[in-house]
Amino acid sequence: MTDHEPPIADRENAKSTELKEVILEFGRHLDILAEQLGASLVEANRDCVSVGESFHELARAKHTIDGISCVEPERTVLRNSCKQIGDSIHSAVVALQYHDRLAQRLGLVRAGLVRLQTLLHDRSARSYDEWLQSLRDVEQVNRVEQQRLGPEAAGQIGGSQPSDASHSSVELF
Repeated sequence: MTDHEPPIADRENAKSTELKEVILEFGRHLDILAEQLGASLVEANRDCVSVGESFHELARAKHTIDGISCVEPERTVLRNSCKQIGDSIHSAVVALQYHDRLAQRLGLVRAGLVRLQTLLHDRSARSYDEWLQSLRDVEQVNRVEQQRLGPEAAGQIGGSQPSDASHSSVELF
C-alpha cells in the first residue's frame, strides 16, 4: 500500500456513502415521477367527470326528444336519431369506464413508486441482502395490489392491449 492510498476501510466507507447517495437520488427521481403521475391522474379525472356530465345532459335531451309525439315520417327520423344518440352515449360510457380502469391501474403504479421512494429514503443501514429482501417485499405488495384489480390487470403488464370484451359492454365497479 502506498502513502497516498486510503486504507481499505475508508475506501469501503466512501463506496457505501456513494451507494447511499445514489439510492437517495434514485428515490428522489421516483418521487418526481410519482408526483407527475398523480397530477396527471387528477387532471384526467377532472376532465373525465366533465365529459361524463355532458353525457348525462345528452341522455336527458335524448329522453325528452324520444318522448315527442309526431306524425310519420318525422317520427321515424326522430326515433332513429335518438337510437343513434343512445348508441353513441353507450359507447362513450364504455370508453369512460375503460378510462376509470386505466386510472385505477395508474394509481397502483403511483402507489408502487411511492413505496419504492419511501424505502429508498429510509436511511436505515442495510446490507445488500436486506436491500434485496426489502425490494422483494415491496414487489410482493405491488403484486397483491395489482391482483386486487382482477386477473386481466395482472395479465396486461408489459403493454398488451385490452380485450375486445372490455369495449363491448358496460362494466360497473
